Amino acid sequence: MWIKTKSGKNMPVDPQFVDYRKVAGGKERIVTPGGDVVAGERCKAGEADGYGYISHFATCPGYRRS
Repeated sequence: MWIKTKSGKNMPVDPQFVDYRKVAGGKERIVTPGGDVVAGERCKAGEADGYGYISHFATCPGYRRS
């Protein structure tokens, strides 16, 4: 699945929605359906600032991280 980011680039994302809470300096990057990339952490729906997708780069075992 792909989401077009605000910068116009297509980003691969995992297809499951996740609820997130915005956290300055958060370790996870959540891509919203509108294309914003937000720093934060996953949370329960009642604590969420919004929902979005996790970048596939973060979860793909075949992606090379340097």
